Amino acid sequence: MTQKKLSLRLPELIFILLSAVGTMLICTKSSPLYPTNDWLDANCYMTVGRAMLKGKMPYRDLFEHKGPLLYILHMAASFISWNSFFGVFLIETAACAWTLLLAYRTVSRLAGRHHLWAVPVTAFAVYSSGAFSHGDSAEELCLPLILSTVLAGLEAVLEKRTLTSRESLLAGAAAGAVLWIKFSLLGPWIGIALFFAFFSIRTGRPPELLRMALWAAAGALAVTLPILAYFALCGALPDLFRVYFHDNLFIYGGGSTGLGSNLIDGWTFFIVFMPVGLSAIYLGTAAFIIRREFLTGSYLLASMVTAFVMTFGGHLSYQYYPLILAAYVPAGLGSLTALIKKRFPRVKPPGNLWALPLLAVCLAGCFLASPNVYLMKYSREDMPQYRFAQVINSTSDGKILNYGFLDGGFYLAADSQPDQPYFCCNNTGLEDMIKGQKEYADSGKPDFIITRSYSMQKEEFPMYRCIGEMSFPYCGRLPTYYLYARLDIADSAEVNWEKYN
Repeated sequence: MTQKKLSLRLPELIFILLSAVGTMLICTKSSPLYPTNDWLDANCYMTVGRAMLKGKMPYRDLFEHKGPLLYILHMAASFISWNSFFGVFLIETAACAWTLLLAYRTVSRLAGRHHLWAVPVTAFAVYSSGAFSHGDSAEELCLPLILSTVLAGLEAVLEKRTLTSRESLLAGAAAGAVLWIKFSLLGPWIGIALFFAFFSIRTGRPPELLRMALWAAAGALAVTLPILAYFALCGALPDLFRVYFHDNLFIYGGGSTGLGSNLIDGWTFFIVFMPVGLSAIYLGTAAFIIRREFLTGSYLLASMVTAFVMTFGGHLSYQYYPLILAAYVPAGLGSLTALIKKRFPRVKPPGNLWALPLLAVCLAGCFLASPNVYLMKYSREDMPQYRFAQVINSTSDGKILNYGFLDGGFYLAADSQPDQPYFCCNNTGLEDMIKGQKEYADSGKPDFIITRSYSMQKEEFPMYRCIGEMSFPYCGRLPTYYLYARLDIADSAEVNWEKYN
C-alpha cells in the first residue's frame, strides 16, 4: 500500500542539503575542491554568461547553440563569481538538493514513509556515474525539473486520477524551462501527456484532458514569454530562432547514422556510463511486474521510453546523455523496496539512524567511482589555461581566440572577453563558423591564438608564432595545447613564457 505525501521535518531537510553539498563537493569539477571545471561545454556556457553581464547577446554576438535559459543561469553564476565556477557550484548544489528531495519523496510514496537511506543511495547512483560528466551539463540542471513532473504524475496515477490544475501548471512551467535549456530533453513530458490522454479517454473524462492541457500551456507560457520579450527588446529574436531551433534541428548531428543506430548507441552509453542507475531501473521494473502494478509501471515506462527516444534518436550519443534517465532511478528504488517489504515483511530497510553512516559510505563511494576526482590533485598553476593566462596578461590586453575546438576555459582564466561571434569552434560544424574563425585569425586582431593538438598544426598561422605548448589530461586523453603570439609581440611573449615556465 502506498502512502500519502509525507511532511518533511527539519532534520530530514538538513540531511538532504548536507548530502547535496557533500556530493557536489566531490563529484562536480565546479567544486571549490577542484582548480577549475575544464569541461569544454561548461566553459562555453560561462563565456556566454559572462558576456551577457557585459551587454552581449547569445546567438547574435556569441555563437552557441544551447538554450537561452542555460546562459541566463550562467550569467547569474558569473554575477556571483566572475573568475571561477563557484556560482555554478551553488546552482548545481541547489539542483542536486532538489533532486534528492524529490527522490526521497518518490521512494517514500511508493514504499511508505521515512526512507531517508534513498537520498545517499540516489546520490551515489546518479552523481558518481560516468554520465555525470564533469558537472554543469544541461541534463544535470534539468534533472529536478523532470523528476518533479514525473513525481506529480506518479502521485496522480497512484490515486487513479488526472493531474490537478496546480500540478498541470507546474508541469507546464517545468516543461517551459526545459524547452529553453535544451529542448531535446522534453521527451518525458511527451510520454506523460500521451499517458494521461489515454487515461482520460479510457476513464470517460475527456474534459479533464482539455483542462490539463490549458493549465500546462499557461505554465509553459509563464516561462516562455519573459525570455521572448528579453530577446525581442534586445533585437536578437531572429538570431535565437535561427541558431537554437533551426541549426539544432537541421544541422547539428547531420552526420548521424539513422534512428536505429542512434538508439543502439544510446543504449550502449546508458549501460556503460550509468550502470548502477540502470540496475535500479531494471530491478524496479521487474518489481512492478511482479507486484502487478501495471498502471503505475505503464505510466513510468511511457515517460521513460519517450525520454530515451527523444534524447538519443537525433544523433550519436555523448557521455552525459544518459543522465536524463536518472529521473527514473528513485521510482526503481521505491518499487524494489515495496516488493521486498511485501515479500519479506520481517526485513526492515535502514532506519533514519543509519542515514549518516550510509551517507559517509556513499560519499566515499563517490570519491572512488567518480571519473572527475583525478583533477583534484592539480592546482591552477599546473593547468595550461592558467599558465597561458600568465603570459597573455603580462604581455598584452589579453585579446585571444580559442581556435578550432570548443571553449577550453582560456577566456575565463585570462579574464578575456571575445570580440567576435565565433569565439570557439562548436559541434555544429557550420561553414560560416569555420570561415569566421579563420578570417579573424588571418586579420591579426587577436593578440594570442590557442589551439589543441588534435585540432590544428603549428604552421597554420603566418602572422603568429608558437611561443609555448603544454600537455594536460582531458577525458582520458592527453592533448597538447599551443599558444601562438602575434609576431609583433612574440618576442616579449616568449620571454614571459620562459619566465613563468
